[in-house]
Amino acid sequence: MTTTQRRFPLTGPINLSVRLGHGSLTVRTAPDLTEATVELTPAASSDDLVDRITVEMAGPTLTVHAPRPGGLADLIAPWRSRGDSGVAIVVTVPIGTALKIATFTASVTVEGRSGGADVATGSGRIRIEEVDGDLLLRYGSAESSVDRVTGSATVRSGTGNARFGEILGDLQSGCGSGRLEVGAARGDVRSRAGSGEALLNAVYGDVDLASGSGPMSIGLPAGVPVRLDVNTGSGKVRSDLPIEDQPTTRKGAITVRARTGSGDVRLFRAA
Repeated sequence: MTTTQRRFPLTGPINLSVRLGHGSLTVRTAPDLTEATVELTPAASSDDLVDRITVEMAGPTLTVHAPRPGGLADLIAPWRSRGDSGVAIVVTVPIGTALKIATFTASVTVEGRSGGADVATGSGRIRIEEVDGDLLLRYGSAESSVDRVTGSATVRSGTGNARFGEILGDLQSGCGSGRLEVGAARGDVRSRAGSGEALLNAVYGDVDLASGSGPMSIGLPAGVPVRLDVNTGSGKVRSDLPIEDQPTTRKGAITVRARTGSGDVRLFRAA
């Protein structure tokens, strides 16, 4: 296996557009770069694929596009894409580069701080450190983990877990099944799920959760009054905090709505 490297001199901020079927994608961001680099390492059976990948800089956009996946081979033996028919791509770009990424089964890793990001995959694992801007995640069946988002975050999935460390803006989530976990949500949170658990460790804006089935846990910070509208079809509502049976009129109050067909709902004090 031979690694092919391409280099592109930089004169200012850039955008990155990547389309990859199988294999892996790693995006590394670094300060004070004078050039962006793209490294392509094929799997044993994919040497010819590298020659068919478009790698070019057009204006401010660096493009890395593999041929679109599909065809009879993927239908008959989709497991081949996991190891012997992909390309490992490593891209190094400046901090703050905006990302638009789409993969079929290839995993996606973003190291450092990117700009706004749009990441879509069929079934590749997603791992992102920091997004300085808005984030859009879409996947059919996968796992995603994001440490920090300075803007808003939107995740849409068929099945799979989504974990966020801190989101400074709003969060919107919609999934068929899966677990949503958030360390700290500074903006509003809205989530809809067919089935799955929601764990919000600390919320500072309005919360609106609904699920056909699955438990919900919501962490409320000290000193913040909360209006509650909580209901479960077959489960228990438990609060580790004192609750008054009358509406609050205190300034700065947030509203928490939580509804699940089956599953417990827990309210607790955020750390």
